[in-house]
Amino acid sequence: MPKRKTADKEYRDLTQEIDVKALQKSVRTFFENFQDPRRSPTYPAWYLILVMLSGYLAGCNTIADLAHFAELRGQWLNKLLGLKFDSISYDTIWWFLVRVKPAAFQDLINQWLSALPSNLKDQVLAVDGKRLRGISDNEHITHLINLFAVASGITIAQVRVPDKECERRALPQLLESVDVTGAIITMNAHYTYKPDLQIVIDNGADFIVGIKGNQGNLEAEISNYFTQAHDINFSSEEFKCHTTMEKDHGRIETRHICVSHDLDWLPQKDEWNLKALVEIRSERVIGNKIQNGILYYGSSREGTPEQFGKWIRSHWGIENGLNYVMDVVFEEDDALANTGHAAENISLLRRLSMNVIKTFDPNRGITDARRNATYEPAYLGGLLSRLFTKKCQ
Repeated sequence: MPKRKTADKEYRDLTQEIDVKALQKSVRTFFENFQDPRRSPTYPAWYLILVMLSGYLAGCNTIADLAHFAELRGQWLNKLLGLKFDSISYDTIWWFLVRVKPAAFQDLINQWLSALPSNLKDQVLAVDGKRLRGISDNEHITHLINLFAVASGITIAQVRVPDKECERRALPQLLESVDVTGAIITMNAHYTYKPDLQIVIDNGADFIVGIKGNQGNLEAEISNYFTQAHDINFSSEEFKCHTTMEKDHGRIETRHICVSHDLDWLPQKDEWNLKALVEIRSERVIGNKIQNGILYYGSSREGTPEQFGKWIRSHWGIENGLNYVMDVVFEEDDALANTGHAAENISLLRRLSMNVIKTFDPNRGITDARRNATYEPAYLGGLLSRLFTKKCQ
């Protein structure tokens, strides 16, 4: 007989009776500085946001879903907070999302994050872009850049840019939104530019960045360096190497990771703040097919091959931990709302709801958690209570 998914301690704790008065007070305090562009609104901004956040926690993926949730669960929320609001209409939700500036929603995320353990020292923070395909075409593109804490699965910041070619513009805003001192910022080769790497250093963090052919002869020099080392089987003391092998679903993948900290030969060493170069040679065997690849990375941090292998591999956790969840669980690529600020505001609400689940019920899948919030109001109330009373486990 399969194990019940609601028999664990986290579920029991979240469905316990909550302190309603503390929740009512903290909700108003949490939203007191929110910039509402509307004049004489029927519903205060904090109530609309609370309804929408509750909706996304409980399985909503569209504005129509949110309006349906508000109609069916509005009285429950009123009772929870001691209110007497009428049900919110689709138009009210739509206009609010269209008009509110995304910076106001990002400030809410920053405010909430400030209540969490803030030490990001040695944590990998991945920078990566994602296009919202459902509302993007050749003329209108919605491209989001995320700063993602891989280990905790939390989205720290998000910035919208016109297209993929403009991703680098978002880096200063991403890193200034939170104290990243001591963190490891991982980025693809799109960010292999001195000004971008200096921004990371100026914010007190270290970087690991992919190196490709977009910087003159840099990749060629590094490639030649590691090729010569490979010819002598990395016998020189300046190299440290480590090999890993993984077997999964009929696939065998071997990675040979070599690191060098002896970079006096590299003219760009100081101006690029480089302390380590990394080569990863991979071989993937699937049936009778063999795929080989070589990747190069530069870093402002020293480390062992084992550490670099872990840090670089974890960067791609943003694909499964964020992008996949947004597309499959929240159906982000199917979303069509794109008037005004709606697309960016909705994406921020999706990420905030994912952050809440990852923080307060981290061992449960996002789909299971949203299902619990749909069918068990006490679970949803527990998530809201944890969020607004800032009681982090």
